[in-house]
Amino acid sequence: MSKKFFYGIMCFLLAAIAACLFFILKMPDNEENPPSEKYIRIQANNCRAAANNPVNIALITDSRYAPPTMVAMSSAIRNKCPQSRYNFYIIAENITPADEQAVLKLKNLAPDTVNITIIPQQEPDLPYENMQRFLQYKVGMHKIYLPEILSTLDKVIYMDGDTLVLKDLSELYNIDVTGVYAAVAKDGIFYRFPKEMAEIGLDKRGFYFNSGVMLHNLKLQREDNMTAKLVEYIKTHEDFFGDQDVLNVVFGDKLKLMSYRYNCISTFFEADDLDFLSGYFGEPLPKDTFNIYENATILHYAGDKPWQENYKPEYLKELWFRYYNRVKDY
Repeated sequence: MSKKFFYGIMCFLLAAIAACLFFILKMPDNEENPPSEKYIRIQANNCRAAANNPVNIALITDSRYAPPTMVAMSSAIRNKCPQSRYNFYIIAENITPADEQAVLKLKNLAPDTVNITIIPQQEPDLPYENMQRFLQYKVGMHKIYLPEILSTLDKVIYMDGDTLVLKDLSELYNIDVTGVYAAVAKDGIFYRFPKEMAEIGLDKRGFYFNSGVMLHNLKLQREDNMTAKLVEYIKTHEDFFGDQDVLNVVFGDKLKLMSYRYNCISTFFEADDLDFLSGYFGEPLPKDTFNIYENATILHYAGDKPWQENYKPEYLKELWFRYYNRVKDY
């Protein structure tokens, strides 16, 4: 065998191996070729437990937040059980007709099981100067009026627009809130700012909740005239952290704690010790943050936002844009 022929054969074999490797690496993800560990996989729902009754979901938006709100809604629709019926109530302050049409179009993702109602609202008449440095959160003040805005509902899941829903919401909606104003998840602000917690009288309660995802007992809130009490707090206090401080203080102890999985805030899991967080949340946590996110029902991008240039971790940014790109092109 001549050297020229030998080298030709070797070059052909090497080229064939390289081509095989190229196609293997470019193959789409499937069960035989699972995604890399830095690609959040959507977990299967247990649809046998899905609610027979409609799940009521409320979001608040303005023109600035319409796109993220649509991303949150579309993720909820795409990741629900087929038989689950969702009623969305979009409390909208100063959004354009084009935004309204885009929001309503999301019903087409599941026309038989999704309803969307847009409820236009004016800016509430409140002394916003009392919010001082937290004035950027004033649109969230619509939350304190939920019992009146949604006067025909007994309960509702409220979600901020910077969320992604990765699982069916029936389990969350079926939490028993009898005798409490809401089911809530703890917020790491409590242990990060103990002085501020003591100043607003929450140090003895032992936790501070995040108002970005809540299951509201609207019926009890109406019966106890809670909106008037929340407004009174706003009028008589200063420098409070938007609706969140107000709800935390005025709701007091009439709360039920729910799992962090329903309001999974990456800010704390990225920065704080997981053993400590397991004790704070009162439940075992997966041993790495990636598995925490994969098993969440609702991811909440509180703090930094995934549409900001330097957002980390990258795989949570990719996850959000996975849904954003589908809404953008819808």
